Amino acid sequence: MLDLEAAKKGITLKAEDVKAYFDQNAARLSGQEERRASHILLAAPKTASAAERSAAKAKADALLAEVKKSPESFAEVAKKNSQDPGSAVNGGDLDFFNREAMVKPFADAAFSLNKGDISGVVESDFGYHIIRLTDIKAPKQKSFEEMKPEIEQTLLKQQAQKKFAEMAEGFTNAVYEQADSLKPAADRLGLQVRTVANIQRTPGPGVTGSLANPRFLNALFSADSVEKKRNTEAVETGASQMISGRIVQHTPARTQPLADVKDRVRERVLAQLGAEAAKKEGVAKLESFKANPTAASLPEPVTISREQSQRLPSQLIEAALRADASALPAIVGVDLGTQGYAVMRVNKVLERDIKGANIAQDRQQVTTWWTNAEALAYYESLKTRFKTEIKVAKPAAKKDDSTSVQ
Repeated sequence: MLDLEAAKKGITLKAEDVKAYFDQNAARLSGQEERRASHILLAAPKTASAAERSAAKAKADALLAEVKKSPESFAEVAKKNSQDPGSAVNGGDLDFFNREAMVKPFADAAFSLNKGDISGVVESDFGYHIIRLTDIKAPKQKSFEEMKPEIEQTLLKQQAQKKFAEMAEGFTNAVYEQADSLKPAADRLGLQVRTVANIQRTPGPGVTGSLANPRFLNALFSADSVEKKRNTEAVETGASQMISGRIVQHTPARTQPLADVKDRVRERVLAQLGAEAAKKEGVAKLESFKANPTAASLPEPVTISREQSQRLPSQLIEAALRADASALPAIVGVDLGTQGYAVMRVNKVLERDIKGANIAQDRQQVTTWWTNAEALAYYESLKTRFKTEIKVAKPAAKKDDSTSVQ
């Protein structure tokens, strides 16, 4: 396997490079400045009509004049007029936040104010804001000695990523050019050849990492790899991680004697029967609760989201988030397979806590989804354009196929 840990071997950092990095990034490394502000929001989303936005802007202008004239009345004016339900009850207080936690127009305005200042009317996708800056929390400047371990790790990772990119091509070529052994590639790049027994086409319980990666397993159990014992291609199994394997012993899939698998078969049959009984009882309770909602005896409600699953099954989370928000409370049944059957009541939808959200990470995830969707749409358009038809079905994976691999 070639990864960042392998690439880090042999890298020695220069003391002057570590110090130069600190001098150039001291302010950023010490942390982000946070600000505390209160605001008055006159809601006018982008979907609102021009007349509605104009009315909201006019009211915002009037309220701005009022709080400019009497700044000490800001909290009371916010309580009476702000249309942000999360902060209005607290006089518009938003607590401390960093720049990335707020939409750009709001952040730009808040971070340009001095403590005690009141902004002009700020327009965002949510409507019109009047912002009062109440506090500033500047990060403590850290010394070079305090930051040195973190800087060394950062520089080591950067150099390892660069070295990995250089090694990746050599790794790919080496496992292909001398396909009857992994040793030449390992010797050339300073890697270790490892041997693992009983690798299966379908990963067993507890198997994680590269040995459970579908792409690597498909390459490992390909006809060329199984029949000719050649190295697999260099397979990318993660960020800055590549792996190649070679079969040294292979046992084809076979039907095992009943005596050897009797206990496992019994467990599966019992699990299947139990799941069927649970579903039958669950569906009956679901219909009963729907007919008489007041009779539904359920535990105390919990707040869930995709980020905060409360350790509940993913099927239940998805069902809750897909419930019709216009007809709440909603009683929903969820078939959990061998885990049973769940009946839940969705009581209400809560607004997302923007202050606690990782905006940058969410934006990156949405970008990835959008890119993948566009790529898939382009692929489908090419199939339509060139009248492509796939006539050969995708081969089904063989079960209980096992092998020993280097």
